[in-house]
Amino acid sequence: MSSALYAAGAAIDQAHEDDIWSSCWVPGKHRLLTAGCDEVTKIWDAQNGECVGKLKDGNYAITSVDVNRQGTRALTSSMDNTLRVWDISTRKSLNDAKPLLSINAGPINAWKSRFVSRKGDGDDVPADLIASSTDSGMVKLWSLEDGSAVRELNTSRPNFMYALAVSPDGTKIACAGAGSHVYVFDTEAGMLLCTFSGHSDNVRSVSFSADSSLLVTASDDKQIQLHDVRHGSPVTTLLGHHGWVLTAEMHPSGAYIASGSVDTKVKIWDVAQRACVETHSQHSQAVWGVAWQRSSDDVPITRPMLASVGEDCSVHLYDPLLA
Repeated sequence: MSSALYAAGAAIDQAHEDDIWSSCWVPGKHRLLTAGCDEVTKIWDAQNGECVGKLKDGNYAITSVDVNRQGTRALTSSMDNTLRVWDISTRKSLNDAKPLLSINAGPINAWKSRFVSRKGDGDDVPADLIASSTDSGMVKLWSLEDGSAVRELNTSRPNFMYALAVSPDGTKIACAGAGSHVYVFDTEAGMLLCTFSGHSDNVRSVSFSADSSLLVTASDDKQIQLHDVRHGSPVTTLLGHHGWVLTAEMHPSGAYIASGSVDTKVKIWDVAQRACVETHSQHSQAVWGVAWQRSSDDVPITRPMLASVGEDCSVHLYDPLLA
């Protein structure tokens, strides 16, 4: 008889005034950022459920939120086509702050955005690029220093890219969206490394493993797929959701995958068993995002919490038991 991996923890009901579309942990801390249709990014203390900060600079829904590996900057995309970089390094900076950098990316060129943190020959260098997905089958790269356009990564298919991920080592960028294909690019060369075509419907989510070798994808075909990006080959397909799978992310250890769906369920999958080992039913409507707590360079987190957000405007936290 298997033991439970995660227990339902704190719930923050009505965390936002409308759908919550995106969430991201601050590396090495018990802080979670959430954002969505109510035009505000909120920062939560996951230990007590307190909102410790709000970031707002516009009157349009926020479609994605990311935090850099140092935990000092946040990145948001919104439906006014603007990418915004925020200082989140101090308590003072978490409220009533203005963006450090705003980039007008152009019509539907900022649906999802991610920091690109690249490694040099010596110590890690701070993220110096921003990647954003578009409705025309491209990923655009921007300078974090001055917001200038740097490069375009072209899939050669003019489809809306709903999903975007950057590998933790900064060497790869994955995107997907309308249509069933998933594309992986080499960040430095700008070249297409591989294309995965195992899904049969729109792909909603892409996420790399902590070691940058695997890619998890989630789709409207109700499937979660795992891919080996080193060899460009499929690994496995996970079935069990009864609706579109909107989000999937791999546990930092690589042993588990968390997923969320229109069916309102959060599932945890054992990668070795290729099976769902846990289902959580805390949400009452579609689950738009799941996120595992992340380690920082200085603070390892070996037993990460899990967070989920959704259409019901709530944030749910799950506490590790054995994971």
